[in-house]
Amino acid sequence: MHWIFLILAVVGEVLGTTLMKLVVEEGYLLYGTLIALVMVGFSYLLLSRATLHIPITLANAFWEGVGMVLIALASLLWLGEQISGLQAAGLVLALVGVALTNYGHYYQEQQESAS
Repeated sequence: MHWIFLILAVVGEVLGTTLMKLVVEEGYLLYGTLIALVMVGFSYLLLSRATLHIPITLANAFWEGVGMVLIALASLLWLGEQISGLQAAGLVLALVGVALTNYGHYYQEQQESAS
């Protein structure tokens, strides 16, 4: 269940950021800001629930890294923004960082259980 909380936290962050941009572009600064505050607040609530069973390092790396990649994809697909090759490389490196953090957590658990 904790991974579901974490995935929903990422979805909340992505929706809040993407909807904020869309609503603000339509001229509704206050509504866009409120949407972002509510969605990101909801995202933090879910993230806190996830960290009851997932180490904060892993949860935060996943939330930030995967969220950043999904926001970049949403901005590319729905907001008409461009991503340069250098930015794409940075996004790939972010995902590699999430994978290494996850592997490091798994490796540490294996070492502790072998002791």
